[in-house]
Amino acid sequence: MSLNLPMLTKRAVAAVFRLGPPLVRDGVFVRPQTNAASEVSASCKVIGTHVVSGFYLGLAPVTPGTENLMIRASELVAVVAPGAGDYFVENTSGLRRNVQASRMDPSGEFYVFQCVRSIDEDWGGLTAHTVSEDFGDLMLATAFEDRMNLN
Repeated sequence: MSLNLPMLTKRAVAAVFRLGPPLVRDGVFVRPQTNAASEVSASCKVIGTHVVSGFYLGLAPVTPGTENLMIRASELVAVVAPGAGDYFVENTSGLRRNVQASRMDPSGEFYVFQCVRSIDEDWGGLTAHTVSEDFGDLMLATAFEDRMNLN
């Protein structure tokens, strides 16, 4: 009798992801915009654990806040070859995790990402800046909102 390992792995991963919060978190996996391609994102569920060693993914240095995230491959179909430079944003807290390395499980059912928590902010697209909310245009100042006139 032979074991169907891919099917066993698929069922085990499905059972783990059915556990729900706080173990399983909803979020968005993002591959940022580059010169050659536009931004690609995928809604997904993730399971995260803290990392003691990065040797599993081929990275030796591990900084405080490093985590391993597990995401099903079926949820990342839109992102081709996810890896370093991508990031994951958790829906409930808005916490961003930058991907340092990635590895697909031999069964092809899920990815494991080595991530570092980040306080990076997404400043939007690459469109030209037009008017600043604080300073307006570069015309002469007539009255200042915070100090008003000097009369």
